[in-house]
Amino acid sequence: MTTPDAALLNDIREVNLSYLMLAQRLLRENLSAGMFRLGFDADVAEIILNLSPAQIVKLAGSSSVLCAFRLNDAQLLSSLTHEVLGGVLQQAHSTILLSRQESATA
Repeated sequence: MTTPDAALLNDIREVNLSYLMLAQRLLRENLSAGMFRLGFDADVAEIILNLSPAQIVKLAGSSSVLCAFRLNDAQLLSSLTHEVLGGVLQQAHSTILLSRQESATA
């Protein structure tokens, strides 16, 4: 039987592994779109792209969650959870807000 702490660490590792694999896939399929979606600069994108499978597994084994929750902006979160103009412009509005958030942190 696993302890709650061990189960939590296992869940964190699974999230990390899924995130790193998704990040690599997004970056390989379309570098600029992947960088935008993930909020990565070119240096981070290059490092993620060059990780070997063994390095990904080792990095995923961290006890810290590697991905960051970017929805710390109330306006952005609100736009994603409420329909904007009947839902027609919701995706565009969210993309604009995300791009503003990225440029503010750069």
